Amino acid sequence: MTIEAVSGGHRAFVDAQIAESWAGPFVASRGVLHDTRGHSGHVAVEDGAVVGYILYRVAGGECEITVLESIKEGQGAGRALINAALGVARAAKCRRVWLITTNDNTHAIRFYQRFGFALRAVHIGSMEEARKLKPQIPALGFDEIPISHEFEFEILL
Repeated sequence: MTIEAVSGGHRAFVDAQIAESWAGPFVASRGVLHDTRGHSGHVAVEDGAVVGYILYRVAGGECEITVLESIKEGQGAGRALINAALGVARAAKCRRVWLITTNDNTHAIRFYQRFGFALRAVHIGSMEEARKLKPQIPALGFDEIPISHEFEFEILL
């Protein structure tokens, strides 16, 4: 598996995936609507096919991971992609790398904790505000769990 910058053909692929998986190109986190088409990132490529991607934005001494998706789970793509983002954050002298996931995404919550992210905050009821920014966010998520809260995870650098 190789990790490559999101550019050229990879950009078109990632944008199409976000449109399909996330009703993109916009994602909401902490009351902000982000246009992912302007975010930097990396793809994990195996045998010529993209098996995962990560997008992030660096601002104010922090790196926010705005999208992470493993298309082919269990192959190490997510871990490799987060490590690439950590490298970017360190080079930019960020003090932390953080991300938001919703309360229904129990698989991701377990993954982030195993990786070493710490739960920084639970933003109770925040998805009501997020839906005002992005009405496409469904009421129910994984395992028919109501999507109600944002979980904020971080790694301090």
